[in-house]
Amino acid sequence: MKRRRTTRRSKKVKYMKKYILFLTILFISTFAIFTFVNKFRHDITETKADIIDNNSDKKETAENNSKSDDDINKDIDESDDNISQDIEENEEDLDIENNKTLDNSGYLTLEEDINADDASVVVPETMYKWNFYREDNKKIAYLTFDDGPSEHSTEQILDILNANDIKATFFTLGSSIERNTRSEEILKRMAKEGHAIASHGYSHQYSILYPNRTVDVQAVLNDFEKNDKLLKDKLGKDFSTRLIRLPGGHSSWNGTAALDVELENRGIIQVDWNSLNGDAEGHDKPKEVLLKNLQETVLDQDVVIVLMHDTDSKKGTVDYLQSAIDYLRGEGFEFRTLK
Repeated sequence: MKRRRTTRRSKKVKYMKKYILFLTILFISTFAIFTFVNKFRHDITETKADIIDNNSDKKETAENNSKSDDDINKDIDESDDNISQDIEENEEDLDIENNKTLDNSGYLTLEEDINADDASVVVPETMYKWNFYREDNKKIAYLTFDDGPSEHSTEQILDILNANDIKATFFTLGSSIERNTRSEEILKRMAKEGHAIASHGYSHQYSILYPNRTVDVQAVLNDFEKNDKLLKDKLGKDFSTRLIRLPGGHSSWNGTAALDVELENRGIIQVDWNSLNGDAEGHDKPKEVLLKNLQETVLDQDVVIVLMHDTDSKKGTVDYLQSAIDYLRGEGFEFRTLK
């Protein structure tokens, strides 16, 4: 009986030990799992934090780069705008220089005109320098026509010049401009075809301009101002010319010194001639006579400013013009204008 009790007690003790061991293992296992899970969660949290930090850094960098790019693009745009503005301003300046915006019927300035020479240089050399000869051995002819535009002759002269690819200088007369109902059309053709347009004054009346054969300075200035206004009315308000030719020529009158001072103060150049065809002398002459007069006055000069007239009463000039061109070319002359 006693042995059975001992056996039962031993089994109970043994059972209790196993139970305690089980609880101990369970506790240790649970603690280990809990520790492992916490560590794993901590690692994941740190990893996520790193990812978030990295993404934030990348985002900040991208934003900075984007901002920098925006700033750069903004600077570029502003620079482009400034460049565009500068280009537009330069183009406006060039437009003015090229007469694209000037109201002058497209008349070329001296600087733009490849067929024109500076009268302020040519005239003193050829008119007032004794025994002048060009150093480059060229021969230059300046064909000049006074008193136009005429109703019929001017366009015939322009046709001949155009056929020969020659530019000439026209000293226009105000009273002729007023009389000719097509003067505006003709003057604009001159400008379009590259000819030089100068002034011969308005009236051509010696009694008004040179009473007692002496220059009336104010009368001459008024006469040329009147023609200048007419030319602006026909060709545009921005048209201007600094070339004039006194009716009858400069050397024909007394008292020109006072006039010369006034012209110089105004930047105006008076242009005479050193060769002519004689078409102003008396009645209309045949072309053979006009050509002979030209040949006799050209002589051995290497620069000739040829005086001719553009009037319907001098039809011989139209008839002779081609032969004059052929003669001058045969003598080695090239043709230019004065401005």
